[in-house]
Amino acid sequence: MFKLPWDKSSSRNKSVPPAGPNQPAPEAAAAPEPESALAPGTRTIYSARQPILDRKQEVFGYELLFRSGPENRFTATDPEFASAVSIEQNATAIGLDRLVGDRRAFVNLSRGALLAEYHRLLPRERSVIELLENIPADPEVMAACRRIKADGYLLALDDFTNLPESYPFLDVVDLVKVDLRLWKDALDPRALEPLKRRGVKLLAEKVETIEEKNAALRAGYDLLQGYYFQKPQMIETRDLPPSKLSVLGFLAETSREDASMERLEELFRQDVGLTMRLLRYLNSAAFGWRHEVDSIRHALALMGLSPLRKWAMMMGMMSLCDDRPHELMVTALSRARFAERMGGAAGMREREHELFLTGMLSMVDTMVGRPADEILGGLSVSPSVTSAVLEGSQPLGPVLKLVTAYERGDWDAVDEMRRDTDVVGVDDEQLDRAYVDSVEWAEATAA
Repeated sequence: MFKLPWDKSSSRNKSVPPAGPNQPAPEAAAAPEPESALAPGTRTIYSARQPILDRKQEVFGYELLFRSGPENRFTATDPEFASAVSIEQNATAIGLDRLVGDRRAFVNLSRGALLAEYHRLLPRERSVIELLENIPADPEVMAACRRIKADGYLLALDDFTNLPESYPFLDVVDLVKVDLRLWKDALDPRALEPLKRRGVKLLAEKVETIEEKNAALRAGYDLLQGYYFQKPQMIETRDLPPSKLSVLGFLAETSREDASMERLEELFRQDVGLTMRLLRYLNSAAFGWRHEVDSIRHALALMGLSPLRKWAMMMGMMSLCDDRPHELMVTALSRARFAERMGGAAGMREREHELFLTGMLSMVDTMVGRPADEILGGLSVSPSVTSAVLEGSQPLGPVLKLVTAYERGDWDAVDEMRRDTDVVGVDDEQLDRAYVDSVEWAEATAA
Protein backbone atom coordinates (compact mmCIF):
# COMPACT_ATOMS: atom_id res chain seq x y z
CA MET A 1 0.00 0.00 0.00
CA PHE A 2 1.30 3.45 -0.91
CA LYS A 3 2.58 5.34 2.13
CA LEU A 4 1.53 8.93 2.58
CA PRO A 5 4.33 11.51 2.70
CA TRP A 6 4.00 12.40 6.37
CA ASP A 7 6.92 14.77 6.69
CA LYS A 8 6.27 16.46 10.02
CA SER A 9 9.29 18.70 9.72
CA SER A 10 8.43 19.95 6.25
CA SER A 11 7.60 23.62 5.85
CA ARG A 12 4.52 22.67 3.90
CA ASN A 13 2.80 21.40 7.07
CA LYS A 14 2.02 24.82 8.45
CA SER A 15 -0.25 25.25 11.41
CA VAL A 16 -3.62 26.88 11.31
CA PRO A 17 -4.55 29.25 14.15
CA PRO A 18 -5.61 27.61 17.42
CA ALA A 19 -8.58 25.34 16.87
CA GLY A 20 -12.02 26.50 17.81
CA PRO A 21 -15.62 26.39 16.65
CA ASN A 22 -16.36 28.38 13.49
CA GLN A 23 -12.77 29.57 13.35
CA PRO A 24 -12.25 32.34 10.77
CA ALA A 25 -10.25 31.55 7.66
CA PRO A 26 -6.49 32.11 8.03
CA GLU A 27 -6.44 33.95 4.69
CA ALA A 28 -9.37 36.32 4.37
CA ALA A 29 -10.71 36.81 0.86
CA ALA A 30 -10.36 40.29 -0.57
CA ALA A 31 -13.51 42.35 -0.84
CA PRO A 32 -14.98 41.95 -4.32
CA GLU A 33 -14.93 44.80 -6.78
CA PRO A 34 -18.29 46.01 -8.04
CA GLU A 35 -19.29 44.27 -11.27
CA SER A 36 -19.42 47.63 -13.05
CA ALA A 37 -15.67 48.04 -12.47
CA LEU A 38 -14.78 44.83 -14.28
CA ALA A 39 -13.55 44.62 -17.87
CA PRO A 40 -16.23 43.75 -20.46
CA GLY A 41 -16.95 40.03 -20.46
CA THR A 42 -15.36 39.46 -17.05
CA ARG A 43 -17.31 37.42 -14.51
CA THR A 44 -16.97 36.35 -10.89
CA ILE A 45 -16.45 32.65 -10.19
CA TYR A 46 -16.50 30.88 -6.84
CA SER A 47 -14.95 27.95 -5.06
CA ALA A 48 -14.61 26.86 -1.45
CA ARG A 49 -12.00 25.01 0.53
CA GLN A 50 -11.88 23.32 3.92
CA PRO A 51 -8.61 22.40 5.64
CA ILE A 52 -7.64 18.82 6.45
CA LEU A 53 -5.34 18.60 9.46
CA ASP A 54 -2.95 15.97 10.77
CA ARG A 55 -2.73 14.79 14.36
CA LYS A 56 -0.63 17.85 15.28
CA GLN A 57 -3.35 20.07 13.78
CA GLU A 58 -1.04 21.12 10.96
CA VAL A 59 -2.56 21.51 7.51
CA PHE A 60 -2.00 18.52 5.23
CA GLY A 61 -4.34 19.67 2.46
CA TYR A 62 -7.63 21.27 1.53
CA GLU A 63 -10.81 19.73 0.19
CA LEU A 64 -12.00 21.82 -2.75
CA LEU A 65 -15.76 22.20 -2.95
CA PHE A 66 -17.96 23.18 -5.90
CA ARG A 67 -19.78 26.51 -5.56
CA SER A 68 -21.93 27.92 -8.36
CA GLY A 69 -22.55 31.30 -6.67
CA PRO A 70 -21.74 33.44 -3.65
CA GLU A 71 -23.80 31.21 -1.35
CA ASN A 72 -21.39 29.00 0.59
CA ARG A 73 -23.18 25.77 -0.29
CA PHE A 74 -23.43 23.12 -3.01
CA THR A 75 -26.15 24.11 -5.50
CA ALA A 76 -25.54 21.79 -8.48
CA THR A 77 -27.92 18.94 -9.32
CA ASP A 78 -25.43 16.82 -11.27
CA PRO A 79 -22.20 15.62 -9.61
CA GLU A 80 -20.50 15.04 -12.97
CA PHE A 81 -21.03 18.63 -14.06
CA ALA A 82 -19.92 19.85 -10.64
CA SER A 83 -16.74 17.73 -10.93
CA ALA A 84 -15.95 19.15 -14.38
CA VAL A 85 -16.55 22.78 -13.36
CA SER A 86 -14.68 22.41 -10.08
CA ILE A 87 -11.58 20.87 -11.65
CA GLU A 88 -11.47 23.25 -14.62
CA GLN A 89 -12.01 26.42 -12.61
CA ASN A 90 -9.81 25.46 -9.69
CA ALA A 91 -6.89 24.39 -11.90
CA THR A 92 -7.02 27.00 -14.65
CA ALA A 93 -9.22 29.97 -13.63
CA ILE A 94 -8.55 30.38 -9.91
CA GLY A 95 -5.33 28.39 -9.65
CA LEU A 96 -4.28 25.69 -7.19
CA ASP A 97 -1.51 27.92 -5.85
CA ARG A 98 -4.10 30.31 -4.47
CA LEU A 99 -6.43 27.58 -3.26
CA VAL A 100 -4.05 25.14 -1.53
CA GLY A 101 -0.61 26.74 -1.54
CA ASP A 102 1.95 23.95 -1.27
CA ARG A 103 -0.48 21.45 0.29
CA ARG A 104 -2.55 18.76 -1.40
CA ALA A 105 -5.86 19.36 -3.13
CA PHE A 106 -8.65 16.89 -2.32
CA VAL A 107 -11.03 16.80 -5.30
CA ASN A 108 -14.34 14.91 -5.60
CA LEU A 109 -15.06 12.85 -8.71
CA SER A 110 -18.41 11.43 -9.80
CA ARG A 111 -18.52 8.15 -11.74
CA GLY A 112 -18.79 9.92 -15.08
CA ALA A 113 -15.91 12.27 -14.30
CA LEU A 114 -13.84 9.31 -13.09
CA LEU A 115 -14.35 7.37 -16.33
CA ALA A 116 -13.76 10.50 -18.42
CA GLU A 117 -10.44 10.96 -16.56
CA TYR A 118 -11.01 14.63 -15.79
CA HIS A 119 -8.48 14.31 -12.98
CA ARG A 120 -5.66 14.35 -15.57
CA LEU A 121 -5.83 18.14 -15.52
CA LEU A 122 -4.57 18.01 -11.91
CA PRO A 123 -0.94 17.47 -10.86
CA ARG A 124 -0.55 13.92 -9.58
CA GLU A 125 1.97 14.83 -6.87
CA ARG A 126 -0.38 17.40 -5.36
CA SER A 127 -3.81 15.81 -5.69
CA VAL A 128 -5.99 13.38 -3.78
CA ILE A 129 -8.89 12.02 -5.83
CA GLU A 130 -12.00 11.44 -3.71
CA LEU A 131 -14.46 8.78 -4.87
CA LEU A 132 -17.99 9.89 -4.08
CA GLU A 133 -19.88 7.50 -1.84
CA ASN A 134 -22.51 6.65 -4.48
CA ILE A 135 -20.00 5.34 -7.04
CA PRO A 136 -20.52 1.59 -7.56
CA ALA A 137 -17.52 -0.74 -7.53
CA ASP A 138 -18.30 -2.08 -11.02
CA PRO A 139 -15.56 -3.36 -13.38
CA GLU A 140 -15.27 -0.06 -15.27
CA VAL A 141 -14.87 1.95 -12.08
CA MET A 142 -12.35 -0.45 -10.56
CA ALA A 143 -10.29 -0.41 -13.77
CA ALA A 144 -10.35 3.41 -13.71
CA CYS A 145 -9.19 3.40 -10.07
CA ARG A 146 -6.27 1.14 -10.91
CA ARG A 147 -5.27 3.46 -13.76
CA ILE A 148 -5.39 6.44 -11.40
CA LYS A 149 -3.14 4.60 -8.95
CA ALA A 150 -0.74 3.60 -11.71
CA ASP A 151 -0.55 7.26 -12.74
CA GLY A 152 0.68 8.20 -9.27
CA TYR A 153 -2.41 9.85 -7.74
CA LEU A 154 -3.61 9.21 -4.20
CA LEU A 155 -7.15 7.85 -3.89
CA ALA A 156 -9.59 8.50 -1.05
CA LEU A 157 -12.93 6.79 -0.39
CA ASP A 158 -15.53 9.29 0.83
CA ASP A 159 -18.19 8.69 3.52
CA PHE A 160 -17.20 5.13 4.44
CA THR A 161 -19.87 3.46 6.61
CA ASN A 162 -18.63 -0.16 6.58
CA LEU A 163 -21.16 -1.35 4.00
CA PRO A 164 -20.10 -4.41 1.94
CA GLU A 165 -20.43 -2.56 -1.37
CA SER A 166 -17.51 -0.34 -0.29
CA TYR A 167 -15.10 -3.17 0.45
CA PRO A 168 -13.66 -3.58 -3.10
CA PHE A 169 -12.39 -0.01 -2.94
CA LEU A 170 -10.31 -0.80 0.14
CA ASP A 171 -7.88 -2.68 -2.10
CA VAL A 172 -7.03 0.43 -4.13
CA VAL A 173 -7.49 3.52 -1.93
CA ASP A 174 -4.86 5.22 0.21
CA LEU A 175 -7.25 7.06 2.54
CA VAL A 176 -10.68 6.31 3.97
CA LYS A 177 -12.86 9.26 5.00
CA VAL A 178 -15.31 8.48 7.78
CA ASP A 179 -18.23 10.81 8.44
CA LEU A 180 -18.77 10.82 12.19
CA ARG A 181 -22.47 11.54 11.58
CA LEU A 182 -23.07 8.53 9.33
CA TRP A 183 -21.35 5.54 10.99
CA LYS A 184 -22.31 4.79 14.57
CA ASP A 185 -19.02 2.94 15.19
CA ALA A 186 -16.86 5.69 13.69
CA LEU A 187 -15.15 6.41 17.02
CA ASP A 188 -14.76 2.77 18.10
CA PRO A 189 -11.08 1.73 17.75
CA ARG A 190 -12.13 -1.93 17.37
CA ALA A 191 -14.32 -1.09 14.36
CA LEU A 192 -11.46 0.81 12.75
CA GLU A 193 -8.85 -1.91 13.29
CA PRO A 194 -9.62 -3.87 10.07
CA LEU A 195 -9.07 -0.67 8.08
CA LYS A 196 -5.75 0.00 9.79
CA ARG A 197 -4.58 -3.55 9.05
CA ARG A 198 -5.10 -2.84 5.37
CA GLY A 199 -2.60 0.00 5.58
CA VAL A 200 -4.97 2.81 4.70
CA LYS A 201 -4.89 6.16 6.46
CA LEU A 202 -8.06 7.28 8.25
CA LEU A 203 -9.65 10.71 8.01
CA ALA A 204 -12.43 11.77 10.38
CA GLU A 205 -14.80 14.30 8.81
CA LYS A 206 -17.64 16.31 10.35
CA VAL A 207 -15.62 16.89 13.51
CA GLU A 208 -17.65 19.60 15.23
CA THR A 209 -16.70 19.59 18.91
CA ILE A 210 -13.56 19.31 21.02
CA GLU A 211 -14.93 16.06 22.42
CA GLU A 212 -15.21 14.59 18.90
CA LYS A 213 -11.72 15.81 18.05
CA ASN A 214 -10.22 14.13 21.11
CA ALA A 215 -12.22 10.95 20.55
CA ALA A 216 -11.06 10.77 16.92
CA LEU A 217 -7.43 11.12 18.01
CA ARG A 218 -7.87 8.38 20.62
CA ALA A 219 -9.50 6.13 18.01
CA GLY A 220 -6.42 6.44 15.80
CA TYR A 221 -7.45 8.77 12.98
CA ASP A 222 -4.53 10.23 11.00
CA LEU A 223 -6.38 13.26 9.61
CA LEU A 224 -9.21 15.49 10.83
CA GLN A 225 -11.71 17.74 9.05
CA GLY A 226 -14.79 19.62 10.21
CA TYR A 227 -16.48 22.76 11.45
CA TYR A 228 -14.63 22.56 14.76
CA PHE A 229 -11.48 23.62 12.92
CA GLN A 230 -12.97 25.71 10.15
CA LYS A 231 -16.06 26.01 7.99
CA PRO A 232 -15.53 25.94 4.21
CA GLN A 233 -13.90 29.21 3.20
CA MET A 234 -15.26 30.94 0.10
CA ILE A 235 -12.77 31.96 -2.57
CA GLU A 236 -13.80 34.19 -5.44
CA THR A 237 -11.90 35.57 -8.38
CA ARG A 238 -12.46 37.52 -11.57
CA ASP A 239 -12.38 35.46 -14.74
CA LEU A 240 -12.38 36.33 -18.42
CA PRO A 241 -14.07 33.27 -19.94
CA PRO A 242 -13.13 32.06 -23.43
CA SER A 243 -15.63 32.69 -26.21
CA LYS A 244 -18.04 29.91 -27.15
CA LEU A 245 -16.50 29.67 -30.62
CA SER A 246 -13.00 29.33 -29.15
CA VAL A 247 -14.16 26.53 -26.86
CA LEU A 248 -15.83 24.74 -29.76
CA GLY A 249 -12.67 25.16 -31.81
CA PHE A 250 -10.56 23.80 -28.95
CA LEU A 251 -12.85 20.79 -28.63
CA ALA A 252 -12.94 20.23 -32.37
CA GLU A 253 -9.17 20.35 -32.86
CA THR A 254 -8.36 18.05 -29.94
CA SER A 255 -10.92 15.52 -31.23
CA ARG A 256 -9.00 15.11 -34.49
CA GLU A 257 -6.72 12.11 -34.89
CA ASP A 258 -4.17 14.46 -36.48
CA ALA A 259 -4.59 17.20 -33.85
CA SER A 260 -2.01 19.90 -34.50
CA MET A 261 -0.16 21.98 -31.92
CA GLU A 262 0.25 24.65 -34.60
CA ARG A 263 -3.52 24.91 -35.14
CA LEU A 264 -4.09 24.92 -31.39
CA GLU A 265 -1.53 27.68 -30.99
CA GLU A 266 -3.34 29.83 -33.55
CA LEU A 267 -6.65 29.22 -31.75
CA PHE A 268 -5.20 30.20 -28.37
CA ARG A 269 -3.53 33.28 -29.86
CA GLN A 270 -6.98 34.57 -30.81
CA ASP A 271 -8.57 34.22 -27.36
CA VAL A 272 -7.12 35.99 -24.32
CA GLY A 273 -9.35 34.12 -21.85
CA LEU A 274 -8.25 30.72 -23.14
CA THR A 275 -4.58 31.68 -23.12
CA MET A 276 -4.75 33.14 -19.60
CA ARG A 277 -6.13 29.84 -18.29
CA LEU A 278 -3.38 27.84 -19.96
CA LEU A 279 -0.54 30.05 -18.74
CA ARG A 280 -1.94 30.33 -15.21
CA TYR A 281 -2.09 26.56 -14.99
CA LEU A 282 1.39 25.88 -16.33
CA ASN A 283 3.11 28.69 -14.44
CA SER A 284 1.68 27.48 -11.13
CA ALA A 285 3.77 25.66 -8.57
CA ALA A 286 1.06 22.99 -8.54
CA PHE A 287 1.98 21.95 -12.08
CA GLY A 288 5.58 21.50 -10.96
CA TRP A 289 7.25 23.17 -13.93
CA ARG A 290 10.48 24.82 -12.80
CA HIS A 291 10.87 27.38 -15.58
CA GLU A 292 8.80 30.22 -16.96
CA VAL A 293 6.63 29.38 -19.95
CA ASP A 294 7.82 31.66 -22.75
CA SER A 295 5.24 31.10 -25.51
CA ILE A 296 1.82 29.62 -26.19
CA ARG A 297 3.37 26.82 -28.26
CA HIS A 298 5.75 26.06 -25.40
CA ALA A 299 2.82 25.93 -22.98
CA LEU A 300 0.77 23.61 -25.20
CA ALA A 301 3.71 21.27 -25.71
CA LEU A 302 4.34 21.11 -21.96
CA MET A 303 0.74 20.25 -21.20
CA GLY A 304 0.50 17.53 -23.84
CA LEU A 305 -2.34 16.37 -26.05
CA SER A 306 -4.04 13.93 -23.66
CA PRO A 307 -4.62 16.49 -20.85
CA LEU A 308 -5.62 19.07 -23.46
CA ARG A 309 -8.32 16.70 -24.72
CA LYS A 310 -9.70 16.24 -21.20
CA TRP A 311 -9.68 19.99 -20.64
CA ALA A 312 -11.46 20.61 -23.94
CA MET A 313 -14.18 18.08 -23.08
CA MET A 314 -14.82 19.76 -19.73
CA MET A 315 -14.92 23.24 -21.24
CA GLY A 316 -17.18 22.10 -24.07
CA MET A 317 -19.73 20.71 -21.63
CA MET A 318 -19.57 23.87 -19.52
CA SER A 319 -19.89 26.16 -22.54
CA LEU A 320 -23.08 24.44 -23.64
CA CYS A 321 -24.69 25.33 -20.35
CA ASP A 322 -23.95 29.05 -20.55
CA ASP A 323 -26.46 31.75 -21.55
CA ARG A 324 -28.63 29.59 -23.84
CA PRO A 325 -32.29 28.50 -23.50
CA HIS A 326 -32.66 25.56 -21.17
CA GLU A 327 -34.37 23.23 -23.64
CA LEU A 328 -31.73 23.90 -26.28
CA MET A 329 -29.04 22.98 -23.79
CA VAL A 330 -30.80 19.79 -22.79
CA THR A 331 -31.25 18.73 -26.41
CA ALA A 332 -27.66 19.50 -27.39
CA LEU A 333 -26.20 17.72 -24.38
CA SER A 334 -28.47 14.70 -24.59
CA ARG A 335 -27.77 14.29 -28.32
CA ALA A 336 -24.02 14.44 -27.71
CA ARG A 337 -24.23 11.97 -24.84
CA PHE A 338 -26.59 9.65 -26.74
CA ALA A 339 -24.27 9.55 -29.76
CA GLU A 340 -21.33 8.83 -27.47
CA ARG A 341 -23.24 5.99 -25.81
CA MET A 342 -23.89 4.39 -29.21
CA GLY A 343 -20.17 4.15 -29.96
CA GLY A 344 -19.78 0.63 -28.58
CA ALA A 345 -22.85 -0.72 -30.39
CA ALA A 346 -21.59 0.80 -33.65
CA GLY A 347 -18.14 -0.78 -33.26
CA MET A 348 -16.51 2.61 -32.68
CA ARG A 349 -15.75 2.66 -28.98
CA GLU A 350 -12.35 4.22 -29.70
CA ARG A 351 -14.14 7.11 -31.44
CA GLU A 352 -16.61 7.97 -28.68
CA HIS A 353 -15.07 11.45 -28.24
CA GLU A 354 -15.75 12.13 -31.94
CA LEU A 355 -19.32 10.90 -31.61
CA PHE A 356 -19.88 13.20 -28.62
CA LEU A 357 -18.56 16.12 -30.67
CA THR A 358 -20.69 15.11 -33.68
CA GLY A 359 -23.84 15.10 -31.56
CA MET A 360 -22.95 18.47 -30.04
CA LEU A 361 -22.06 20.14 -33.34
CA SER A 362 -25.22 18.86 -35.01
CA MET A 363 -26.92 21.77 -33.20
CA VAL A 364 -24.11 24.30 -33.56
CA ASP A 365 -26.08 26.51 -35.95
CA THR A 366 -28.81 26.97 -33.35
CA MET A 367 -26.35 27.33 -30.48
CA VAL A 368 -24.21 30.01 -32.10
CA GLY A 369 -26.74 31.56 -34.48
CA ARG A 370 -24.77 31.04 -37.69
CA PRO A 371 -24.92 28.44 -40.52
CA ALA A 372 -23.34 25.11 -39.58
CA ASP A 373 -21.10 24.93 -42.66
CA GLU A 374 -19.74 28.41 -41.95
CA ILE A 375 -18.99 27.56 -38.31
CA LEU A 376 -17.47 24.15 -39.00
CA GLY A 377 -15.36 25.60 -41.79
CA GLY A 378 -13.63 27.83 -39.26
CA LEU A 379 -13.11 25.23 -36.52
CA SER A 380 -10.64 22.77 -38.12
CA VAL A 381 -13.08 19.98 -37.35
CA SER A 382 -12.00 16.53 -38.57
CA PRO A 383 -13.47 15.58 -41.97
CA SER A 384 -15.34 12.64 -40.44
CA VAL A 385 -17.17 14.91 -37.97
CA THR A 386 -17.83 17.61 -40.56
CA SER A 387 -19.25 15.19 -43.11
CA ALA A 388 -21.37 13.48 -40.46
CA VAL A 389 -22.91 16.79 -39.33
CA LEU A 390 -23.41 18.34 -42.77
CA GLU A 391 -24.12 15.28 -44.91
CA GLY A 392 -24.74 12.33 -42.60
CA SER A 393 -21.77 10.54 -44.14
CA GLN A 394 -19.97 7.50 -42.83
CA PRO A 395 -18.51 6.48 -40.49
CA LEU A 396 -20.13 8.75 -37.86
CA GLY A 397 -23.18 9.89 -39.80
CA PRO A 398 -25.31 6.74 -39.35
CA VAL A 399 -25.02 7.03 -35.56
CA LEU A 400 -26.13 10.67 -35.70
CA LYS A 401 -29.06 9.70 -37.94
CA LEU A 402 -30.09 7.01 -35.47
CA VAL A 403 -29.92 9.44 -32.55
CA THR A 404 -31.91 12.19 -34.28
CA ALA A 405 -34.49 9.72 -35.60
CA TYR A 406 -35.03 8.41 -32.07
CA GLU A 407 -35.42 11.99 -30.79
CA ARG A 408 -38.16 12.61 -33.38
CA GLY A 409 -39.92 9.33 -32.65
CA ASP A 410 -39.41 8.24 -36.27
CA TRP A 411 -39.42 4.52 -35.54
CA ASP A 412 -39.25 3.45 -39.19
CA ALA A 413 -36.04 5.42 -39.58
CA VAL A 414 -34.72 4.00 -36.31
CA ASP A 415 -35.31 0.44 -37.54
CA GLU A 416 -33.69 1.28 -40.86
CA MET A 417 -30.62 2.69 -39.15
CA ARG A 418 -30.33 -0.37 -36.92
CA ARG A 419 -30.37 -2.63 -39.97
CA ASP A 420 -27.41 -0.68 -41.33
CA THR A 421 -24.25 -2.73 -40.83
CA ASP A 422 -22.55 0.31 -39.28
CA VAL A 423 -25.01 0.57 -36.40
CA VAL A 424 -25.19 -2.92 -34.98
CA GLY A 425 -25.48 -4.63 -31.64
CA VAL A 426 -28.13 -2.44 -30.03
CA ASP A 427 -31.56 -3.79 -29.12
CA ASP A 428 -34.71 -1.90 -28.09
CA GLU A 429 -33.93 -2.07 -24.38
CA GLN A 430 -30.36 -0.79 -24.82
CA LEU A 431 -31.54 2.02 -27.06
CA ASP A 432 -34.29 3.07 -24.67
CA ARG A 433 -32.01 2.97 -21.65
CA ALA A 434 -29.25 4.93 -23.41
CA TYR A 435 -31.71 7.62 -24.45
CA VAL A 436 -33.31 7.97 -21.02
CA ASP A 437 -29.92 8.05 -19.31
CA SER A 438 -28.67 10.68 -21.76
CA VAL A 439 -31.71 12.93 -21.26
CA GLU A 440 -31.50 12.60 -17.46
CA TRP A 441 -27.79 13.45 -17.55
CA ALA A 442 -28.42 16.41 -19.85
CA GLU A 443 -31.27 17.78 -17.74
CA ALA A 444 -29.18 17.56 -14.58
CA THR A 445 -26.17 19.13 -16.28
CA ALA A 446 -28.14 22.02 -17.81
CA ALA A 447 -30.16 22.66 -14.64
